[in-house]
Amino acid sequence: MNASTGDLSGALQVARVLRRLREQVQPGELGAESVEQFVRRYSRVRAPTLDLNLRSGCDPAWPQAFDEEKQRLLAALAGEDVAGIEHIGSTSIPQLASKDILDIVVAMREPAAIERTAAALAGLGYRAHGESPIDAGFSWHWRIGPDGGRSFVVHTCAADNPRFAEVRNFRDFLRAFPHERQRYVELKRELAAAPGQTWLEYSALKKILVVRITAQANAWRAAGGGV
Repeated sequence: MNASTGDLSGALQVARVLRRLREQVQPGELGAESVEQFVRRYSRVRAPTLDLNLRSGCDPAWPQAFDEEKQRLLAALAGEDVAGIEHIGSTSIPQLASKDILDIVVAMREPAAIERTAAALAGLGYRAHGESPIDAGFSWHWRIGPDGGRSFVVHTCAADNPRFAEVRNFRDFLRAFPHERQRYVELKRELAAAPGQTWLEYSALKKILVVRITAQANAWRAAGGGV
C-alpha cells in the first residue's frame, strides 16, 4: 500500500525532528522516555484547530479567570475525590507573555474518576483531545472561547503521577526566580525564530527546555524551596 501525501509528509517531519533531537539531547535527559518514544508520542498529540487571536501578551486578569474556572470545575466534580486543581503554564507565571489560553491540571485520587471527569468536562463545554503533551498519563480537554476569546485547556491525571508535582514545581520555580523566567522567555524566542521550523519541532525542542528547567525546579523543591 502506498502512503498518502499527508502520511509521507508526517513521516518526513518525524524523521527530521528525530535527527535534530538526537544531536541535542543527552542520554537519560528525557527520563524514562527515549528520543524515539518522545517524538512518537508528540507526533500523536491532537491539538485543536484554533481560530484565535494568538498574539502574545500578559493579562493581569488571568489569575481571576483561573479562580472562576476552578469554581466551575469544583461544582461539576462535586462528590469526586479531587486531589488538586492547579493553574499551570505560561499564564500562571506573572509577567510571562502568553497567548490567551489558560492551562489547568485536574488531579484525581481515584483512577476510575478520571473517566467520570471527562464526562463532567464535556458538560462544561470542553472537548476531549486525547493524550496531553504533558505526559502519556495525562489527557487534555479544550474549551475554545467564542469569537477568538479566552480559551481553557484542562489536563487530567491521577494524583500519584509524578508529573503532577513537576508541573507545579516548574511553575513555582519560575515564579520565584525572575532571572530564570527571563532566560526561559529568551530561549523560547530563539526556538520560535528558527527558520522553517514546524510545530512538531518547536514543541519538541521547547519540551526539552522545560525538562531541563524542571530538573532545576525539582532540586529546588527538594531542598525546601517554595515551602
